[in-house]
Amino acid sequence: MRALALDLGTKSCGFAISDESEIIASALETIYFEECDFDKIIEQIKNYQKTYKIAKLVVGKPLRSNGTSSERTLLFDSFAHKLKETFSECIIYQVNEYGSTKAATSILKEAKLSIKKRKQHKDTISAVLILQEFLNYGGVKLND
Repeated sequence: MRALALDLGTKSCGFAISDESEIIASALETIYFEECDFDKIIEQIKNYQKTYKIAKLVVGKPLRSNGTSSERTLLFDSFAHKLKETFSECIIYQVNEYGSTKAATSILKEAKLSIKKRKQHKDTISAVLILQEFLNYGGVKLND
């Protein structure tokens, strides 16, 4: 079984998948959508379920640097509960995503990618970092 991670934004979502042993996170893709049109994300997850045996969904939770909630956190909470309703066969986990985008941008910059390429891959690499964090240290299971 595998874990699928999401780096959720208001207009894009990066995806990463674990290996079957849940040790290594690998990049999948970033999808783009109309602002807050999260149905496209749901459909993409359904497509991944056809290809991979997904047992866990890991979503980066946007918290402030001091660990408190923001407006984006409320949006996340709403989406996470929609995931739980739609994918009841999966366990939903949340991982603090603070700093993941900055770290992803730094990695891509070190790889000497153009600004355009960095922008294209930033969300996917963020999802990889979120997933690897989960695989290494675990996350918080979404309550019922």
